Amino acid sequence: MVDVQPRTEQAPVTEIVERTTAQKKDRRELIPELGLKEYWYPAIAASKVKKKPVGIKMLGEDLVFFQGKHGVAALWNVCPHRGGSLMHGDCHFEGTVSCPYHGWTYDEDGNVLAVLPEGPESKIPGKVQARKYPTQTHRGMVFVWMGEGEPAPIEEDVPPEFFTDKGIMLYATEIWPLNWRPANENAFDAHVPYVHRDAFMMFLSPMQQMGEVGMYTDIKFNRAAHCHYPGLGSAAKPYQWDFSKQLGAGAHWPKNRYRMAWNWMFEWANRRRWRKTDPNDFGEEWNGLQHHMPAIIHLDYRTHIYTRNNVAIDATTTRQIYYHWAKANNWLGKAYEWLHFNTFHRWAMYRDFSRQDFRAAAPQRYDTAEYLSSTDSHLVVWRRLQAKARGLENIQANKEVRTTEAEEASHKVQVEVGMTPEWNLADEA
Repeated sequence: MVDVQPRTEQAPVTEIVERTTAQKKDRRELIPELGLKEYWYPAIAASKVKKKPVGIKMLGEDLVFFQGKHGVAALWNVCPHRGGSLMHGDCHFEGTVSCPYHGWTYDEDGNVLAVLPEGPESKIPGKVQARKYPTQTHRGMVFVWMGEGEPAPIEEDVPPEFFTDKGIMLYATEIWPLNWRPANENAFDAHVPYVHRDAFMMFLSPMQQMGEVGMYTDIKFNRAAHCHYPGLGSAAKPYQWDFSKQLGAGAHWPKNRYRMAWNWMFEWANRRRWRKTDPNDFGEEWNGLQHHMPAIIHLDYRTHIYTRNNVAIDATTTRQIYYHWAKANNWLGKAYEWLHFNTFHRWAMYRDFSRQDFRAAAPQRYDTAEYLSSTDSHLVVWRRLQAKARGLENIQANKEVRTTEAEEASHKVQVEVGMTPEWNLADEA
């Protein structure tokens, strides 16, 4: 049987990494432009796959989703016969998809069951197989394994909220016009109090100040980079920074104090949420605030859990799939969460807040030299973790890249501000 695999215009990962490392000593070059392939990714809500096949581009590859006999299935969107597009075909028979060109009909495992215009005596069935992508559906979301190797346990790549019946899970999707790498790095650094200073949700609390000390990071199970804020927005920091020496007399940030006139209206609610509401406990690996492999930002707000999964579409576009899990224990609570999410939270968090992110990050350059600050400390750890992802850990170039110049710059500033780095320059194991 001929097993037809998707072709890629990109050179093999090993070749790219070794070539770019020889040219430029930068850990960013170790992380593939089209994503980390040996992982499970969210693809589409199962409810959107009905009687017609649906095409989606993920990590530079075109996939087709259709209803197989055991749930939503995924194949490479290229018919092995003559390159027809299966997403433009039909699902004439239960559990199958047929190519629109010559009627080659495939099951959920990619087997050719029939060639419709050749009749039941066709000699093709049993001899050709289309590329299959393993899928699993949890809480209405279809996850797909994008790797070439045997699928890893899905629980290693997908938040534990998907493997419980508790609470309610809601979704939103955005398309960001930038590569997945800077999109994924857009978290846990000094951009938050600056980029989002005028977001509606930020107006509900006093102006946050980061200070010189970045976030401390713990690595859990070689998959999660847990963040610890040393006091972002704490009362110990002034409401305004005085930049008179650097920028001239009267230079303050923020420029005015008008928020203080009405922040008191929301302060009691914010304090009560963190004082009266216990953190969600889904195990050591997923608790708290973190980046998680392969490209996940996972935040516990106690009343709900926010997750943003960065899924590369191609080299210049990223699909952001948001999970919003809220602990609602009965139908009335679930109805409230659904209404609140669809009338307010979805707009406030994903449209108003997150679109500020891609307006700042979309024009960002990812191919120029960097000089990292102390507040980039988490980024240094996260990049190192990603550079040793599944499929990359044994690449020789990965082992050869030691501390980069940008990492050295961050380390130096961290020492200057009295911060103990969570990574050691001498430890490159």
